[in-house]
Amino acid sequence: MSEAPPIVLFDLPSKGHGTPWSPNTWKVRLVLNYKQIPYTTQWIELNHIVPHFQSLGIPPNPPSINPKPYTVPVVRLPDGSYIMDAKKIAASLEETYPDPPLHLDSPQLAKVEDLFSRLLVPMRGILSPKISRNLLNPESMPYFHESRSKQLGMPLEQSEKELGGDAQWEETKPIFREIAALIEENGGPFVLGGEVSYADFILVGALCLFKRVGEGVFERVVGMAPALRTLYEASGKWLQKVD
Repeated sequence: MSEAPPIVLFDLPSKGHGTPWSPNTWKVRLVLNYKQIPYTTQWIELNHIVPHFQSLGIPPNPPSINPKPYTVPVVRLPDGSYIMDAKKIAASLEETYPDPPLHLDSPQLAKVEDLFSRLLVPMRGILSPKISRNLLNPESMPYFHESRSKQLGMPLEQSEKELGGDAQWEETKPIFREIAALIEENGGPFVLGGEVSYADFILVGALCLFKRVGEGVFERVVGMAPALRTLYEASGKWLQKVD
């Protein structure tokens, strides 16, 4: 009997090489690495996501849940089926590969998700111009500029001056400190203390972006919330496989 093909993770490449940067795809990559599930990466540029996933027959996201019909991460499972959305993928992998567990039923997970959602608006203005400048291949830039300009309500170049400065960093400070307090509540280095969970991978995925985007973002974040540096360092073994 031939071996089942490995899982395929569709991920966004970065400028000049395939190093991952998307926090959403990093969540799934961290789950795969943590559970030691064999997989390969298929890199896909932003402007290819919709036509490629449509061609594979993947059902689009319901508009009431996500206005974008297709997003990454997507995985192709060994049986040839596809799953889109990081949390759905994590739940499916947890069912098939239960050990080590992700603790998807932890009440701390909902707290992390809520705190992370509160970061999205201020961090979008801070990060979007830097992502365009430092991470994107030229092919993805027109799509990214158009979509982010719509989200931000102004051209990306303008948003850096108006939505990416000290006022936005100040807005993030209490949220990052709440996240640090949540980690410290159980003694760290992880959200549940000594046990790893999916809640950690949400945070570490974001930290991977902060690290990759450069321009001092990672250091500024962990300066406000040192527990996040400890979490990132404690997760190092699951950050090594990136292809």
